[in-house]
Amino acid sequence: MSMATRASRARLLAGLSSLGFLGTALVHSSGYASIARLAHDVPGPMGRLMPGLWLIFSMDLTVLGLILAAVVLRPGDAARPVLVIAALCPLAAAGLQLWFIGFVPPTALLLALGALTLISGIAWPPHRGASVPASQRIGWSKARRPAS
Repeated sequence: MSMATRASRARLLAGLSSLGFLGTALVHSSGYASIARLAHDVPGPMGRLMPGLWLIFSMDLTVLGLILAAVVLRPGDAARPVLVIAALCPLAAAGLQLWFIGFVPPTALLLALGALTLISGIAWPPHRGASVPASQRIGWSKARRPAS
C-alpha cells in the first residue's frame, strides 16, 4: 500500500472518529434531563454533582472530537500520538463502566469509538520529512539565532 493511500485511509478513519466523538457527545447530552430528574432524589451534594458530571463528560467528548477534526483538517507531526491518546478517553470510560455498572449498550459504543480512533492512530503514516532544526521549529529568525 502506498503512503498516499495509507494516509488517505488513516484520515478517513480519523474523520470518522471525530464524528463519532461528536455524535457520542450529542447522544450522551440527550440523557441530561433523565439524570437531572434522578439526581433530584439524591440527597446532599451528590445530587447536585451528578448532572454536572454528566455534562462534563459530554463536553470532554466534544472537545476531543474537535481536536480530532483539527488533526484531520490540518495533519502534522503530532497526528499519530494525538489520535492514540484520544483513544484512551472512550476506552477508559468503557472500562470504568464495565467495572462499576457492568455492560450496558453505551459501553459498546465507547469501545467501538476507542478502537476506531486507536486504529486510525496506528494507521496514520509516520512523519518521514526532513529533520527540522530546533531553531526553525520554535520560530527563530536567522538574525536571532545564537552563534555556534
